[in-house]
Amino acid sequence: MFSLIEISNKDENSLKLYYQFINEASKNDWKKRYQLSCILKNIPVIKQGNLSDFEYFKVTKKQRASFELASKEYLLLLNGIPVSSIYIILKNERIADITVTTLPKYRKKGYAQKAIQLAEEKIFANPNVFFTTITDITKEKISSKIAIALGYSYHEETNTFVKVNPILEENITHQL
Repeated sequence: MFSLIEISNKDENSLKLYYQFINEASKNDWKKRYQLSCILKNIPVIKQGNLSDFEYFKVTKKQRASFELASKEYLLLLNGIPVSSIYIILKNERIADITVTTLPKYRKKGYAQKAIQLAEEKIFANPNVFFTTITDITKEKISSKIAIALGYSYHEETNTFVKVNPILEENITHQL
């Protein structure tokens, strides 16, 4: 039913699914958004030329990758259909920040929570990552509700929700 796949510039299938997700999420306005993000980040805008929309998408995704922080992207698939996108930025070697986006027609069904849970399994498999964080920028405080449901604690100073790697908690408990 559910699967979490990593989006990779080397995997054509993951790029096709991500292209499908981005098209639906942006209502086919992804090119304008891409170009605006390039302008804001001082990244050269690639011209589409004779490339199909999908080929142009692949080229722009590869170009952006070299300008981004250490990150990973995943898609939550429901019966092979992308419903949520997870973006993980390694703030440093010990902290991973999680951002999730769910397509409007799949919201309020628990898919974002499921996507974060599956991403946490991958993140916390690395014992060098001590914490994950979630920052809520939604007006409705949706990410806050999800974070609390997943056992995150709110940290007022940084305005983020924080979760300790369960492997570390387990080791600390055994040492006490």
